[in-house]
This record gives sequence, C-alpha cells and structure tokens, in this order.
Amino acid sequence: MEDTLKKILAELEMIRKIKMIELAERGHSQSKIGDALGISQASVSRMMAGKKTAGTKDKLEK
Repeated sequence: MEDTLKKILAELEMIRKIKMIELAERGHSQSKIGDALGISQASVSRMMAGKKTAGTKDKLEK
C-alpha cells in the first residue's frame, strides 16, 4: 500500500511540474502559477530551479 501511495504522489508531482511548465511557457508569472497550483511563488521558483522543496535540500546535496 505504501508503495502505491508513493507512486501516486510521484505522478501528481510530475503532473504539477508539467502544468507549471505549460503556464510558464504561456507567459504567466510565478505568482500566478503558484496561485493556480495551490503553492507559493517561492515554491514555484525553487521547482523551476530544479529543487522540489526546501525539505529536499539534504537529498539534493547527496
């Protein structure tokens, strides 16, 4: 069951990233993208820079 939930969450994150890219390509600001996806502008900025969230910093440094 836990593996299934992890897969679902990974798929949802990928969908969010795809939508973020689509909105950015249409010229929407990071603030508007964040509003549309229910996340902060700072989260959009981090994701655009290749970082998922501040909580994944340790994982990215390994």
